[in-house]
Amino acid sequence: MLPMLFLLTAVFTLLNTTHISHLAYSEPTTSVECTYVVAPSNFTTAISSALNGDVICLLPGVYEVPKIDIKDKSLTIQGLSSNPSDVKIVLTSGSLKLAPSENNAIVLRNLGVELAADSRGQAAIQIYWSGKRGSKYDIGTVVLENLVVNATQAVATSVQVGPDVKMRAFELRNSLVLAGDIGVQIGPDTSVTGVIVIHNNTIYADNIGIQVGPDSYVAAYLRISQNNISAGVVGVQIGPPTGALKAPPVIGVLELVGNTIASNSSNVLELRSFIGNNASIYLNRFIGNGSHVTFKIDTRLVDPEKVFLSTPDEVDYWCRNRALRGRLGNYYVDWTEPDDNDDCIVDYPRQITSVLSDANPLAVDPSSLYLGYSLWFIAIEELLEGLVGAEATVVMGGSVLVDYVAESVVLIATGTTLLIIGALFRGRRE
Repeated sequence: MLPMLFLLTAVFTLLNTTHISHLAYSEPTTSVECTYVVAPSNFTTAISSALNGDVICLLPGVYEVPKIDIKDKSLTIQGLSSNPSDVKIVLTSGSLKLAPSENNAIVLRNLGVELAADSRGQAAIQIYWSGKRGSKYDIGTVVLENLVVNATQAVATSVQVGPDVKMRAFELRNSLVLAGDIGVQIGPDTSVTGVIVIHNNTIYADNIGIQVGPDSYVAAYLRISQNNISAGVVGVQIGPPTGALKAPPVIGVLELVGNTIASNSSNVLELRSFIGNNASIYLNRFIGNGSHVTFKIDTRLVDPEKVFLSTPDEVDYWCRNRALRGRLGNYYVDWTEPDDNDDCIVDYPRQITSVLSDANPLAVDPSSLYLGYSLWFIAIEELLEGLVGAEATVVMGGSVLVDYVAESVVLIATGTTLLIIGALFRGRRE
């Protein structure tokens, strides 16, 4: 067994963590009271007669309609099933179109949206301009959560924000997106003056997974985090395609963090955008076509000094049965060795452009790393076994006394703070 002092030092080091905001992402509440509970037979009537602020709850079934147009109101539509595929809206000749008025929000939750083959050329879900120009915004906020959106039959885009709208905010969370063309398209000619959050989704697209732009587009804050993206041509494209005579978007803050991105062409990321503040691109898993990864970052537009390809600060992490500390970059399927010092970081930077490199490329899949406050859940059992034997246990939210013949350790856990009080006791058992 390792010396007591060494192990206590290791535990203190392990728990002296740096908070990483994107890893502790709050989920929106999903508990709402239904104004109406409807079945397929009265779905259209319920939508057209709904008042501002109503919550329409859909019973399991297939809701086949030509198209849907919801505008100038706050409305929540949610399926009454834990499986969104049990409540399916099938659009036979058009899109599910959403245009909340300036101070309102439309929320879709826990349901499926499928675009039939005859709706070719239209997006399954489209956030659009309703025809009213507000003093600050054309339209308000749209939140899409726990959906299954399928536009493969129509060879179309699944979710489109725009074209030609100015809105407050857009969020897409916890959803499965299947597209015959583009998975999620922001634009063209679209301005989101608040935040865009695309978080924890699985996106499969025959062409582009996520596309931002082209043409003039402004976002104060764009977060693409913890998604699984697989595309035929480009995983994530921010800006116009190469050679296109269209204006690049302007983004205040860009976060591309914690995603898995693959493309059949190996082209995982294209970034041709003016960045106002900074672009954070780290802890992603870039697997390309399974053997090669290609980046296209236009440093004529993107200031390299504003691009961070590693965590901005050193973080505590657990890898290969070791508690470590350092800055972490991205994982590239074609750049995983050598790692001679066994710190799970490749010994050589990954060159992205002639003036931009990832100084801390990961030698292991980031899913095998444990960061921040989650570290002790994974590592403490092993450390305690070394300290006190195999009978050690940890209970979150209280205190536990664990002991060994020669020594004992008290663990007190409250919320996100773990306090370790180590005491040496000879010949004592509680």
